Amino acid sequence: MAGAAIGAAAWAASDDRAAATAIVAEMDRDTAHKSVTAEAVAHARAALRRGDELRAAHDDAHARLADALAREWAETARDAVRAVDAERAAAALRVAATDAGARAERERALLEEGIAQNGRLRAQLEAIEREATKEPEKTSKQGALIDAGARTAPRPANDGGATRGAPRGAARGTNDGGAP
Repeated sequence: MAGAAIGAAAWAASDDRAAATAIVAEMDRDTAHKSVTAEAVAHARAALRRGDELRAAHDDAHARLADALAREWAETARDAVRAVDAERAAAALRVAATDAGARAERERALLEEGIAQNGRLRAQLEAIEREATKEPEKTSKQGALIDAGARTAPRPANDGGATRGAPRGAARGTNDGGAP
């Protein structure tokens, strides 16, 4: 049983070293995130070197601890890359959402403007239709009286200002008493 525990510990130690080495190699290939991962990768490499030195000194217990530390630093670098990528994606989504909100606001304003214009045009059309169905006003009083059913009013005589019933001659301004 003790041999199995030692074998599992050796496997876990080699697993930490292999995982740390693989992650460090992956971070070396990722040139886009070098500035983000540089410090964590440097710490991971230093821990791997320290683990090699401790193995060379036959201190396997501390070498395994150094390998575990190297793995933690390498995973930290990988997590930093994931965080940067997630932040960039979130920023892009935030910009897209802001753009979509602004676009929706512009479209809403255009829609409201269109509705208002439609209402104004409809009101103008109704006013024109009302004017078309309304009977035109009579231009003379005579026509208005006829339409109202009243008798026609007598026309005033055009006698040059003479009064009604006066003899014809009187209208001409003669003093003969109306003789013909």
